[in-house]
Amino acid sequence: MKIETKFNPGQTVWIMIDNKPKQCIIDQVNPGAIGKTYRYKDSYTIEGYNGNSPKFYEEQIFTTKEELIKSL
Repeated sequence: MKIETKFNPGQTVWIMIDNKPKQCIIDQVNPGAIGKTYRYKDSYTIEGYNGNSPKFYEEQIFTTKEELIKSL
């Protein structure tokens, strides 16, 4: 079985933290589950930001700062 995700560990991405765009690195990918009537989304852990590692979902993460700004 091959699991495909939008982002990979070590990849540099852009997210919004405290209403400011931040460039971060994906630390961990947590694949979602697919059942007959549901689908849990993939979640991504960002490399230690302010001493913790927050989780984000695909729709909150962008490959470029420009993509992030366009989504606002």
